Amino acid sequence: MYISMNWIKDFVNLDGIETEELIRKFNLTTAEIEGYEHKGKDTQGVIFARIEKVDMHPNSDHLHVLAVNTGTEILQIVCGAPNVRENMTVCLAPIGSMVGGHKMTKAKLAGVESFGMCCSEEELGIGSDNTGIMDINFPVALGANIKTVFPIDDIVFEVDNKSLTNRPDLWGHYGIAREFAAMFNRELKILEVDNLKDYENLPSLSVSNNSPDCFRYSALSVDNVTEKYSDQTMKIRLNYCGMRDINLLTDLTNYLMLEIGQPMHAFDHEIVKGINVNMASKETKILTLEGEEHEVPEGATIICDQNNTPVAIAGIKGGKLSGISDQTTSLLLESACFDCKAIRVASTAIGLKTDASQRYEKSLDPEMTTLAIARLVKLLKLRDAAVKVTSCLTDVYTKKYPTIVINITSDFVSKRIGLNISDNDIINILTKLGFIVEKVNNELRVVVPSYRATKDISLREDLVEEIARSYGYDNIEAKPIAMEVKSVEQNYEHIYEYQTKYLLAEKYGMNEVHSYLWNYIDFNKRVGINQKSYVSLVDDSNAGQSGIRSALAPTMLKVMEENRNSYQDIQIFEVGRVITGLDDNNLALERPHLSICLASQTLSNSDLYFKLKEVLLDITENIYGTKIEIGANDCMPTYMHPVNSTNIFANETNIGYFGILHPSVKLEIDKRFNIAILEVDINSLLTAQKLNLQVKKVSKFQDVNIDYTFLVPKTMKYAQLEKHMETFKAKLIWSYKLTDIYESETLGDYVSWTIKYNICSLDKTLSSKDIDIFNMRMLQHMEQIGLKLKG
Repeated sequence: MYISMNWIKDFVNLDGIETEELIRKFNLTTAEIEGYEHKGKDTQGVIFARIEKVDMHPNSDHLHVLAVNTGTEILQIVCGAPNVRENMTVCLAPIGSMVGGHKMTKAKLAGVESFGMCCSEEELGIGSDNTGIMDINFPVALGANIKTVFPIDDIVFEVDNKSLTNRPDLWGHYGIAREFAAMFNRELKILEVDNLKDYENLPSLSVSNNSPDCFRYSALSVDNVTEKYSDQTMKIRLNYCGMRDINLLTDLTNYLMLEIGQPMHAFDHEIVKGINVNMASKETKILTLEGEEHEVPEGATIICDQNNTPVAIAGIKGGKLSGISDQTTSLLLESACFDCKAIRVASTAIGLKTDASQRYEKSLDPEMTTLAIARLVKLLKLRDAAVKVTSCLTDVYTKKYPTIVINITSDFVSKRIGLNISDNDIINILTKLGFIVEKVNNELRVVVPSYRATKDISLREDLVEEIARSYGYDNIEAKPIAMEVKSVEQNYEHIYEYQTKYLLAEKYGMNEVHSYLWNYIDFNKRVGINQKSYVSLVDDSNAGQSGIRSALAPTMLKVMEENRNSYQDIQIFEVGRVITGLDDNNLALERPHLSICLASQTLSNSDLYFKLKEVLLDITENIYGTKIEIGANDCMPTYMHPVNSTNIFANETNIGYFGILHPSVKLEIDKRFNIAILEVDINSLLTAQKLNLQVKKVSKFQDVNIDYTFLVPKTMKYAQLEKHMETFKAKLIWSYKLTDIYESETLGDYVSWTIKYNICSLDKTLSSKDIDIFNMRMLQHMEQIGLKLKG
């Protein structure tokens, strides 16, 4: 948003304050200024002059040769403007002057020398008219610099719109002027307005409000408008602030929007006799001022005339058929306030963002509607004294914001700022900002002004911020907080989670993923995953999200698919939240799950399966110290392999699963990869049966590895072997692990298991006799459950 300092100075005297200081203080206390520009700097030496004689150019049918009087000499100027005439006062850029940053030099046009240029508004950057040169229709001194009459020199700030999101009062020059006045302890001038009470005896307009999204609609009619164009000051300010001047009535509504932040609209009163504020039905279309047809979504607020014909999209854009033209002499003024959310939704649906909609989206103050009309009528009368107001103010006010009153004490403020702020300081600061402050006993009763009460100020802390920024953040000395520091015991759930992540990243080289908690229904449907969402989204139109996930593994598969073209081997994990159901009060049951996805173009399914198992046991045994059981696949998700997948049990409760991905799902993701997935409820590990861990000495003597290959019945589970090994006793230190499984038709009802035993002694290096004794006792123990060495 652009702010003209000339405009600001209409309301507050800032003499003696340097531009750099204005920027510094405004940045510190109010909003971010992105930059500023010295307007008029590129226009120098342009003067008023009079055309004494107009001759046709001897070599051109559209150029003229002018004799132009500067007050001291007659200059020959070649000009192509169609509106040149004798005795016309113009803006002349003689040789040596500057226009638009370009220095004027003598030129030869079609063989005739020209000693300067007669300028249009657009060429001077002070208006949008480029149809001809400027026609000065009031007395001026020939040879006088145009800057002595027109306020061309100005400083224009650009304020970052994002920093004004919660400050609807700052979307106009008067609100910014109020901030400067409070900032530098200067007086804020009262806005000059017309007295609308003078028209109370005039007929009222027909205005009906049938939309809950229209909080207030104020209207007034004016007739006998004879002036068509704005004065040059208004044109300059509009153009400097990023808008084009069009005609007097349109310019006035834009001017008021930039001045006080209240969007307005003027209808041709000969066309629009009355107003009906309605909600759009299906297939409502409106031709806007630019000649573009827009389809208005059902339920959006539209402005209709007396015949219920749509004439404007409320808060966004006016209609072409009822718009102001150069022939308009009577107008119906609209000044309204609409629901910010409704305007934002409608504007987005239509795909039309305007200066008006931007302001309405910030929650404007409904009290501004009548002020805007009174101000516009005042400015219109100053420009066109013949205008007549032909109706009383018709004001339909359906929703008022409540008056916000906040009680506060200087002690409350001082503690939060870190300085001793007195009652008088608080009263002085808040009063300058427009608050009404009254001291009641030991408290200050603060009434929030309406222009700060729509979305900005509602709490005591909000007032503390106002006081602190006005006092000056740079005046507050930075001090360490004086407080007792106590150690806080870390949540053990977080400790275990962190240790799990650290293990996976450091020991196994996996990459941690941080994903959103959505159930990506589009991805799931495409690859053949069926996942239920216990919590759904009201708006599920974004990125294929249908709700909150109930499992973490599908998210890991989605991440794997997104990265499959960058790596041959993918190892990712996440500890994330899922919603596993609803309780008796219909509240979500949120659980932390660990999911690991291993995908490889080089490793087999078997390699991936056993690596997942190794990682799982490492986590459960060495971090959580709990005992789990692995077996069965009765309650397996449909996206898991029907055979090569396994459930995880703790305390005889199913807490997760791991295994190979279902072949059909894998083909949809990427047939090049073998994929294994694990998901476990890690909080269930906290309550699982603890392992009976014993601390044993580490042998300093060499150990020995012995591989046994047993014939095992196909019906036997590995868990049976583990349980049987718990009863094996030996004087040596020993451990074992399954290293291979072999199946073949030649083995009949048996499979081959290869088990690696590691043995050593605390006292000595093992002899062959020690190894033979262990070997004999181990084989005898295995024979007890029907396992024999493979021949």
